[in-house]
Amino acid sequence: MARAKAREETFDDEVVDEFEIGDGERIASPVDLRSKAKEIKLKRGEKDPVQAAEAALKRMEKTFSMWIEDETLALAETGRKAEASGFAADDRADLYRSAHDIKGQAATLGFPLAGRIAGSLCLLLDHAGPSDRLPPDLVRQHVQAVRAVVAENARDEGTPVALRLAERLEEVTDDYLRSLRAL
Repeated sequence: MARAKAREETFDDEVVDEFEIGDGERIASPVDLRSKAKEIKLKRGEKDPVQAAEAALKRMEKTFSMWIEDETLALAETGRKAEASGFAADDRADLYRSAHDIKGQAATLGFPLAGRIAGSLCLLLDHAGPSDRLPPDLVRQHVQAVRAVVAENARDEGTPVALRLAERLEEVTDDYLRSLRAL
């Protein structure tokens, strides 16, 4: 599937970010929402709800690594099971759910590259068609790449090897799906 370039702009047409759109799109708030919110006059002893939420998120960050590790273990297990069954419908659906969970949670958990790779796996599982057209090696490479990114703590696009791995898996997946459409 071809990836289109898109530009994220603020309301006054200032370009903030450029990004690629695969099967979905990224919707980001171009405006600081705090400036749009009504200021609350706090009573003596009350905590600012935004500061309280930020503090809670900061405390939870300590467990993010455990959460993403649990998700990658689930992905590896569903991947093994799906491959062993020849990607039977139920096992393929379980693998898809595991990959989709990582795709959705990885950025929040601090591993956007793992999410990108999991998204590529979702694309492959969605569009490859019948199970006999699903290449086990490519599926396995996606699963192993997600695990490697997390194991190596490759948290952002400043990790060149992990970034190249994500890009290459996307390229190979896109090429494979394009070849299927040409049949």
